[in-house]
Amino acid sequence: MIERKPNPTDAKTYYQLGNDYYEKSDYEKAIENYNMAILLNPVFSEAYFNRALSYYQLKNFDKSVADYTKAAELDPQNPIIYNNRGDAFYRKQDFQTAVKDYDKAISLNPNYLKAFYNRGLSYASIEEYEKAVEDFTKVISIKPDFAEAYHLRGLAHEYAGGLGDAIADYEKALELNPELAEAKTHLESAKAKKDQEGKGEGGGEGKTGDIKMLQKPNMKFDDVAGMKKMKEEIRESIVYPMMNPELARRYGKLGGGGILMYGPPGCGKTFIVKAAAGECNSGFINAKLSDLLDMYVGNTEKNIHKVFELARKNSPCMLFFDEVDAIGGRRDQQEGQQYMKMAVNQMLYEMDGVEAHNDNVLVIAATNAPWDVDPALRRSGRFSKTLYIPEPDYDSRVAILKLHSKKRPVAALIPFRLLGVATMGYASADLKAIVEEAATFPWREAFFAIEKRTEKYTAQGVAKEEAEERAKKEVYQRPITIADFMKAIMKKKSSLPPWYGQAKKQIGKQEEVTIIDGKEHKKVSDSKMGPAEKESFRDLLSVINTRSQWWHKFLVYGIVRYSSLVTLFMYTLVMDKKIVLSSK
Repeated sequence: MIERKPNPTDAKTYYQLGNDYYEKSDYEKAIENYNMAILLNPVFSEAYFNRALSYYQLKNFDKSVADYTKAAELDPQNPIIYNNRGDAFYRKQDFQTAVKDYDKAISLNPNYLKAFYNRGLSYASIEEYEKAVEDFTKVISIKPDFAEAYHLRGLAHEYAGGLGDAIADYEKALELNPELAEAKTHLESAKAKKDQEGKGEGGGEGKTGDIKMLQKPNMKFDDVAGMKKMKEEIRESIVYPMMNPELARRYGKLGGGGILMYGPPGCGKTFIVKAAAGECNSGFINAKLSDLLDMYVGNTEKNIHKVFELARKNSPCMLFFDEVDAIGGRRDQQEGQQYMKMAVNQMLYEMDGVEAHNDNVLVIAATNAPWDVDPALRRSGRFSKTLYIPEPDYDSRVAILKLHSKKRPVAALIPFRLLGVATMGYASADLKAIVEEAATFPWREAFFAIEKRTEKYTAQGVAKEEAEERAKKEVYQRPITIADFMKAIMKKKSSLPPWYGQAKKQIGKQEEVTIIDGKEHKKVSDSKMGPAEKESFRDLLSVINTRSQWWHKFLVYGIVRYSSLVTLFMYTLVMDKKIVLSSK
């Protein structure tokens, strides 16, 4: 950009400089130049308007409103000014005033698409869904290929109770834009609600969501493989207090507050919470993110309040938030996401605010990223107790492998204990994937053999159905062998190392190696977390420190796992030889 030399008496020069800085997203500099333009020409409406735009970009909505108001006084017939001032009021969550400005913009321009669109959002935010539908309908009449307008009208229909119309609008939105992920998610949700209505579930009008969320899992700890030590800890922290809340409250074991369960992904946090709920004589609410997060300003906070109120009305009750970091994330890392900061504030208020009565409500949250949970949520009276759910230990791995193999055709003499050693460092989900992968090998062999035999018979003139039946009877469908498990383990690596790496980066010590003048220098720096925060995660820190030791890597991966794989290989050769000899 060629630097202009501003004329001290020329307001337009400063105005143009302000525009240049605005285009470069340097809003502070833009404001400085608009200030000079207005100082030189106090009735310069465009300068007020553009300064308002700059304040809006800086999230200073009060000053933005003030400048738009001055611009409107100087140029009262400009609909864009009223629409933009409405946007600023909308961001301040003053939806009623925003609607008035959109009304004015539309009166000046009856086909002002943006004003109808924004007014529809405002009506939806104050739960006037019928009016929102009217505005989005107008937007669609102006621009028939506007996929997002169909999506938003569908949301308004759904909130108003019109599931059929909502589904039709979501489908139209996806027809126009197949990449509109939110529309796809809402379409699936609306169809699920429609199916539920058809089955007669939901109790009565207006209660479908509540009854749907109040569901007691039909599983218990017997359905969870292994994890004996963790089960007992969860019994003491969750199950026993909820089975006798009066006694627990007397001894201070249940009196508000909550439990934060954290650990590596795929290790059974969600599953074990549902099992714990099945053990209790209490209500259970699984507050899913899809039920809480809402695109309309203020609605996420309302949904959080509703779910807490539902738990209080049905106490004793267990309220479960999965992936709590998505809704209760650190506010200092949510730059420009004011709506998410408001959601965290609402969580804080519901858990220990003045009007929070959670005496018979146990709030449980699960996360794979505890370092991303706002520190205020981990203080006393909130999620003050933390439970680390580690990767499965040896006995748990053996039990998990047996559980997932139970309903499959598995050969005799499978050494599950040896498999448990070979899968050291694997998550529960990884173990399930290993069993599924092992089953794939004999299934694939049988499938293609049946297909080949069927083609042979059909070529001989046998009817297709009869050919398939013959092929299924004649083809040997072998069981899953130790060789299949061996191949699956070699193919499937543990998914946990990247997570431990991220955990170490967030809460552990960092070692940085630099080379200066040909010499290697090591610099060990601590994480950004303070000592008090680290204390909450001492169990995980202990695991990280142990895994970082050279002797642990050598012992686990250099000796134990390698030896178990060699033993498995030898065992596989012996078993294959036995099978060959027995077949002769």
